[in-house]
Amino acid sequence: MTAARTLTLLASILAAAAIGSTARADGDPASDYLLTQKVFFPFDAKFPAKQQAQFAGLVEAANRAGFKIRVALISSSYDMGSVTALYRKPRTYARFLGEELFFLYKQRLLVVMPNGFGFNWPKQKTKPHYPILNTHQTKPGSTGLLDAAQTAVQRLTSSAGIKVTAPTGIATPEQRNSHDRLIIIAAAVAALLLAAAARLALRRRRR
Repeated sequence: MTAARTLTLLASILAAAAIGSTARADGDPASDYLLTQKVFFPFDAKFPAKQQAQFAGLVEAANRAGFKIRVALISSSYDMGSVTALYRKPRTYARFLGEELFFLYKQRLLVVMPNGFGFNWPKQKTKPHYPILNTHQTKPGSTGLLDAAQTAVQRLTSSAGIKVTAPTGIATPEQRNSHDRLIIIAAAVAALLLAAAARLALRRRRR
C-alpha cells in the first residue's frame, strides 16, 4: 500500500470516528441509557438515595411480574440533550423516545416530566392510559418527580391486574459499598488470625 493510499485510509477512519462520536453526542441521553437500563434518572436532579433505589426496585419488580416497562424521568431541559424543544411536552417526547428505542425495545415506555406524563407502546393504543396517569399531579422538586413516577407505575400495573410495591429493605449503593468494605475487613482480620494461629502451632511443634 502506497503512502497516499495509507493517508487516505487513515483519513476515512478518522472521519468515520468523528461522525460516530457526533452521532453519539447528539440526541437525548435517555434514548442511549434506556437501551440497556430500565430507568433513566436525571443528571442534574438529586434524589434521596434510598428512594431512588426503591423506585428502581419497583420498576424491576413490575418487569419480573410480566409488566414490561421502562421509565425516563426528566427534570429539566438539560436532560433532553439536543432535543430541548420537546421539554415539557411529555406525550410528544414519549413518541420520539419510543421511535429511538424501537429497534431494541418495543414495550411500554413512561416519561415523567414536571408538567405531566407521556406514554408510548408501539402498535398499541396509548390514549386509554392517560386517564390513569393524569389523575395524579406532580409536586415540585426532584422528590415530587420521583413520587409521581412511582405512583404512575403502580397505577399502570394495577390497571393490568398486577400489584407491585416498592421494596423496603433495599440497600443503597453507599450501603452496599459499606457492607462490602466490612466483609473485606473481616476477611483480612480472619486471614491474619489464621496466619498467627498457624505460626503459633508451628513454634509449638519445634519445641
